[in-house]
Amino acid sequence: MNREEILRRFEEWLDGALAAEEPPRGVDAEILAAMAGDSEDGARPVPNAAYSLWAAMTALTQEVKLQGRSFKELNDTLGSQANRMAERERDLLRETERRCRKEILGVLIDLRDRLGRGLESVRASEAGISKAAWRGWHVRIFSRPGEDAVGATLAALRKGYELGLDRLDQTLEEFNTREIPCEGHAFDPRRMNAIDRQESGAVPEGTVIEVYRSGYEWNGEVFRPAQVKVSCAPAGERK
Repeated sequence: MNREEILRRFEEWLDGALAAEEPPRGVDAEILAAMAGDSEDGARPVPNAAYSLWAAMTALTQEVKLQGRSFKELNDTLGSQANRMAERERDLLRETERRCRKEILGVLIDLRDRLGRGLESVRASEAGISKAAWRGWHVRIFSRPGEDAVGATLAALRKGYELGLDRLDQTLEEFNTREIPCEGHAFDPRRMNAIDRQESGAVPEGTVIEVYRSGYEWNGEVFRPAQVKVSCAPAGERK
């Protein structure tokens, strides 16, 4: 098979391939007719510039189709990756928000503990002044005027502590946080830490009889376990 035969077969194959393609838009009809039809003497038309242009435009059309499919696949891939990245970003945002809320909640609970201890101290001082008020009439007559001012100051302090605790309790409730009920309840090792025991026959064994530090639950989970004193049976009743 010589060179001319190879070229002739290639031209026949190319003509057959181009015949199935839709003519490109924008090309003059006369040019298309001249390329598709035979010459007046029935001989095969000699390829010219218009034929080369048509072949180039057909190849360009196929290339555009291939590029379109490639861009679609790339768009689908990038879209799925973007969705995964957005989901990871949302997870990270939720975890960051949860850590921040947890830190703030720890500060609020610590502040409530401090205010609670302050309120207990004020109430103890008020109880001491109330006992002194029952002294003899002659002592009350000769008492210093400043003692009444001390009582008024303690009452104002108590009121301030109570208002502060009420506001903190509202804030903790907004955080979906609640105090773990302990005193008078059975000891729960999942939510309480027993740091002391006391013999008692008045309550069943394993009952919480005193709370040293309150515990809290946050969103149904233990945020801080309570520290409690638990009753145990008297030595003579133990088996």
